[in-house]
Amino acid sequence: MTSRSTSLEHRLRRWLRLYPIDQREEMLGVLLATAGPGQERPTPRDAADLAWGAVRVRLRREIRSLGGPIWRDAFAVLGLVATALVSTGLIAYFRDDAVVAGFSPVLLQEPAQVWPMWAPWPAVAALSLLGLRRTAAGLAWAATLSQLPWLAVAQGHDAIDSVYVGGNLLWFGLAILAATALSLSGGLRPAFASLGGLRGAALMTGVAAFAFALIWLAAPLAPMPQRAVLLRPVTVHNPAWLLAVASLTLIGVACARPRSASGRRSTIVVLLALSPLASSLVLWSTPFSTFGTAAQTLYVAGPLTLLAIMGVALASRLRRQRRSTS
Repeated sequence: MTSRSTSLEHRLRRWLRLYPIDQREEMLGVLLATAGPGQERPTPRDAADLAWGAVRVRLRREIRSLGGPIWRDAFAVLGLVATALVSTGLIAYFRDDAVVAGFSPVLLQEPAQVWPMWAPWPAVAALSLLGLRRTAAGLAWAATLSQLPWLAVAQGHDAIDSVYVGGNLLWFGLAILAATALSLSGGLRPAFASLGGLRGAALMTGVAAFAFALIWLAAPLAPMPQRAVLLRPVTVHNPAWLLAVASLTLIGVACARPRSASGRRSTIVVLLALSPLASSLVLWSTPFSTFGTAAQTLYVAGPLTLLAIMGVALASRLRRQRRSTS
């Protein structure tokens, strides 16, 4: 083998790392056989074709695997995170408003103080941990859909007012994600088994810390310093912002397991689910003109992308069930 062909093979192998391992050797043989005489590197067109082909192959395989066990474990971790976050809605109901009299809300709109919306969620978690997966998922959907009458009529104009709609839809969206994840997974037991004891404890600590930052801490209505005219007063005067950032980071790190296939996918779905919360933190801490448009886009695009993934996973699972029964 000449040095030129060796150089071409080395460069082609680097491009073929983008492909699944079972396709690389066959593709390498075809590419070497069709290479021109004296060619030392892929042409720009060949490189673009290899990159685009890798995207299509990976995407097709990922779509086929959405109904499989790897994604089921990822949805279990998502269900754990979303259920834990939605369960914090009870804190808003039992909190004494006198504690925060004269203060303004922190970070974003807190959950509505309507206890029937949030009371079922600890029971959902308990049922799922006991192995009653279908019962837990059914109760989760009942609790989620119970928010619709309140969103439609209970608060009247306030429910759709621009001041409130972001927070109301955020908590409703989290509930939808939790119920859908519980329906597509084996429940919360596989999530704790997948994460392990240390990561599971870190995740729950992060959820508890974020709930504390979101609901219990408040910022005084003090005048904004002249030097910080572009920053929100809650960021300048209150440590809740830093606590919220640290807790979200802890949740993400606890779910990040890049060495396993299900771990990589659980990282993706959890980050997409947390994107509205992260976007809210960005909007509180920076001038709108800097990251405002991008943060608002992420606020909506993250959950919608995740719901699309879940929809494809559901369709894939239903197709598998039809094939197995036919």
